Amino acid sequence: MRVVVVDPVGTNAAAKADEWVPIRPGTDGAFILSLINVLVNEMGCYDREFLRYRTNAAYLVGEDGSYLKEGPNGKPLIWDQKSEGAVPFDQGEVDPALEGSFEVGGEKCQPAFQALREHVKRYTPERVAPITTISADTIRRIAKEFGEAARIGSTIVIDGKVLPYRPVAVNIYRGAGAHKHGTHTALSVQTLNMVVGAYYVPGGHRGVNLVGPSGRWMPGQTVEGLITPPSAIGRAARYYDFEERKPEGMELHELFPISTNRSPMNQLNLQDPKMFGLPYSPEVLIVCRRNLMMNNVNPEITAEVLKKIPFIATFSIHLDEVAELADLVLPEAHSLERLDFFPNVLTHTMSPATGYFYWGLRQPVVEPVGQARRWIDVLFEIADRMGFLGDVYELLNVKWEIKDPYKLDPSQRYTMEEMYDRWTKSLFGPERGIDWFKKNGYHKVPRSVEEKYPGPFIRPRFPVYFENMLRAKKSVAKVASQMGREWDTGDYQVLPEWKPCPAYNDSTPPYDLYVVNFKIPFHSLSITTQNPWLNDLAEHNPYAYKILINTETGERKGIKDGDEIWVESVAGKVKGEAKLTECIHPEVVGIAGVFGSWAKGKPIAKGKGVHFNTLLPISLERIDPVSTGVDSCIRVKVSRAA
Repeated sequence: MRVVVVDPVGTNAAAKADEWVPIRPGTDGAFILSLINVLVNEMGCYDREFLRYRTNAAYLVGEDGSYLKEGPNGKPLIWDQKSEGAVPFDQGEVDPALEGSFEVGGEKCQPAFQALREHVKRYTPERVAPITTISADTIRRIAKEFGEAARIGSTIVIDGKVLPYRPVAVNIYRGAGAHKHGTHTALSVQTLNMVVGAYYVPGGHRGVNLVGPSGRWMPGQTVEGLITPPSAIGRAARYYDFEERKPEGMELHELFPISTNRSPMNQLNLQDPKMFGLPYSPEVLIVCRRNLMMNNVNPEITAEVLKKIPFIATFSIHLDEVAELADLVLPEAHSLERLDFFPNVLTHTMSPATGYFYWGLRQPVVEPVGQARRWIDVLFEIADRMGFLGDVYELLNVKWEIKDPYKLDPSQRYTMEEMYDRWTKSLFGPERGIDWFKKNGYHKVPRSVEEKYPGPFIRPRFPVYFENMLRAKKSVAKVASQMGREWDTGDYQVLPEWKPCPAYNDSTPPYDLYVVNFKIPFHSLSITTQNPWLNDLAEHNPYAYKILINTETGERKGIKDGDEIWVESVAGKVKGEAKLTECIHPEVVGIAGVFGSWAKGKPIAKGKGVHFNTLLPISLERIDPVSTGVDSCIRVKVSRAA
């Protein structure tokens, strides 16, 4: 298998890859759309059968971008090449057209895939090369290698069933999408996978587990035949039905209906309570396993926000940066002190490569020290003291799918072990209670082919054309009008586009470099920074605690390897040791992990490394207008420390 890593930093993944392709930050979407253009318009390389029958690529769309339907609220139409006419998408024995232009009922239309082909034509390698700094020849070569690796038309037999075989995939994580307009980048990536049919089939891209064990959960389907996530996945996201009312919650989900995580809006509303005119402000904040000071934007901005909340309680393993601002600090049990059922989430932390679904038990290695408790145990006690623990039990009966005779009785009181015992017996039978799990560790069941590779077996189709964005756009505009606000709905488009984030056009000297954040594989956010063994690894790692700068760039600025340097943005500045390397894009400065702790209660982590988030501002202009993701692409100036 050939691995190509496209990243501004030569990360650990890049070091293990067959090829590292450095890219200018924030331009991944342009690169991906250019690959799609080369595949569909220059090479004619796309999976026609997958697109015709497993996606909405054949749906006819009018000049306004919306589906042509069988009646006002009917099913989308396709052009059947057998009958040479428009028919409902799910009519049997049809030959859907993917290309061409047609007229139906006096209205001009085209298949959605034809619209996609025309749309990506503007992303020629020659145009995209100066945007991304990746040469046109390299873009074409990677597109060709990707298309050939897909083996379109090939099949594989697994457990006696013939499945499409597409041994190719493109995937992104936070770096490529953490930009204003990053939603478009994410949609571009999945569109590329679907163009070659490499989606939920052997060898191809797999996201969350769409089908649960023995059909415990399944995706739903809209009237247009498109997939909707089950309630077990994606926080019960609703991508097709929107609430058109004035927002009452701080996350303002009516203004961001497509997003499943709108947490930056909480901070913006706290910063300026008058911004959206909410009739209240929070009086209590409970923080569980989250370091808001380290993991958010510039900590000085975050601290001012937290100071506006009258009472803050935090559960902490260490006296961390949030604990220093809290009114009440409750010692939380460490993972090695905890008894937890099913720490691995069935929907998205279990690879099908194992061949199993599994339910595990995390058992304590040592007893909790002092008054340390699991935060969930404390919240249960609070619920009991406030008189609504019985309601919590009823919710757990639904959430955990507990069946009689093991359902939690709202009038009774249970320890967590007793609740776990009822839960496991309800799932697996009376012989597999908590004592069985303590002895055996975990229970597993084999996955069927349909559960591992659900793409060919489920009825709903995947979208390559996002017509729901038009409805979301109208909904958001209506909500904004109710609030008396002007609102930018320009990113609600039916096809993904590359748009420059603010930093792309902001190279005013001396802010001439980008700064990016990258992960170190042996650390997890700020959670592990106080671990002495991992700290020792980081101290011996050439990159973890240093600031990466390209060798030629450093020499041009008079910076030598090992120099103390300042990195400054419009939001803040940080100091650290320069590491000159060729493993970073020449326009980029790299800072690893979530380091640079300053809390007195973290003596091992304190002062180690550099805090990237200090450089990040937050405002409506610097979040993604669809997802609310904070734009982590920022310009900086670099200078030697005196």
